[in-house]
Amino acid sequence: MKKDIHPQYNKITLKMPKGDKFETNSALKGSSEIALDVDFRNHPAWTKKGHTGANANSAKVSKFNQKFGNLFS
Repeated sequence: MKKDIHPQYNKITLKMPKGDKFETNSALKGSSEIALDVDFRNHPAWTKKGHTGANANSAKVSKFNQKFGNLFS
Protein backbone atom coordinates (compact mmCIF):
# COMPACT_ATOMS: atom_id res chain seq x y z
CA MET A 1 0.00 0.00 0.00
CA LYS A 2 1.29 3.48 -0.85
CA LYS A 3 2.20 5.68 2.06
CA ASP A 4 0.71 9.11 2.76
CA ILE A 5 -2.19 8.86 0.30
CA HIS A 6 -4.92 7.72 2.69
CA PRO A 7 -6.75 10.11 4.99
CA GLN A 8 -6.19 9.88 8.70
CA TYR A 9 -9.23 8.51 10.51
CA ASN A 10 -10.20 9.98 13.85
CA LYS A 11 -12.86 8.98 16.36
CA ILE A 12 -15.89 11.24 16.28
CA THR A 13 -19.16 11.28 18.19
CA LEU A 14 -22.51 11.49 16.39
CA LYS A 15 -25.08 13.21 18.59
CA MET A 16 -28.65 12.20 17.70
CA PRO A 17 -31.68 14.55 18.05
CA LYS A 18 -33.04 12.71 21.12
CA GLY A 19 -29.71 12.93 22.94
CA ASP A 20 -28.16 9.51 22.44
CA LYS A 21 -24.64 9.33 21.01
CA PHE A 22 -22.65 7.01 18.76
CA GLU A 23 -18.91 6.77 18.29
CA THR A 24 -17.52 6.12 14.84
CA ASN A 25 -14.50 6.88 12.66
CA SER A 26 -14.29 9.65 10.10
CA ALA A 27 -11.77 11.51 7.97
CA LEU A 28 -13.42 14.77 9.08
CA LYS A 29 -10.86 17.32 10.21
CA GLY A 30 -11.31 19.77 13.04
CA SER A 31 -14.37 18.45 14.87
CA SER A 32 -14.80 15.52 17.19
CA GLU A 33 -18.60 15.77 17.48
CA ILE A 34 -21.38 16.12 14.91
CA ALA A 35 -24.94 16.99 15.93
CA LEU A 36 -27.44 15.43 13.51
CA ASP A 37 -30.79 17.05 12.73
CA VAL A 38 -32.46 13.87 11.49
CA ASP A 39 -32.53 10.50 13.22
CA PHE A 40 -31.75 7.95 10.50
CA ARG A 41 -33.48 5.19 12.47
CA ASN A 42 -36.89 6.87 12.10
CA HIS A 43 -36.62 8.72 8.78
CA PRO A 44 -38.83 7.40 5.91
CA ALA A 45 -35.93 7.56 3.44
CA TRP A 46 -34.19 4.75 5.34
CA THR A 47 -37.10 2.87 6.90
CA LYS A 48 -39.45 3.01 3.85
CA LYS A 49 -42.40 3.30 6.26
CA GLY A 50 -44.93 5.95 5.34
CA HIS A 51 -43.00 6.80 2.18
CA THR A 52 -45.06 6.66 -1.02
CA GLY A 53 -42.51 8.14 -3.38
CA ALA A 54 -42.30 11.55 -4.97
CA ASN A 55 -44.32 10.69 -8.08
CA ALA A 56 -46.81 8.16 -6.74
CA ASN A 57 -49.81 10.44 -7.30
CA SER A 58 -48.56 12.28 -10.36
CA ALA A 59 -50.98 12.46 -13.29
CA LYS A 60 -48.11 12.10 -15.76
CA VAL A 61 -46.90 8.91 -14.08
CA SER A 62 -50.44 7.49 -14.10
CA LYS A 63 -50.84 8.31 -17.79
CA PHE A 64 -47.47 6.70 -18.57
CA ASN A 65 -48.39 3.54 -16.64
CA GLN A 66 -51.73 3.28 -18.48
CA LYS A 67 -50.02 3.63 -21.84
CA PHE A 68 -46.95 1.45 -21.26
CA GLY A 69 -47.75 -0.58 -18.12
CA ASN A 70 -48.29 -3.87 -19.94
CA LEU A 71 -45.46 -3.43 -22.45
CA PHE A 72 -43.28 -6.20 -21.01
CA SER A 73 -45.88 -8.56 -19.59
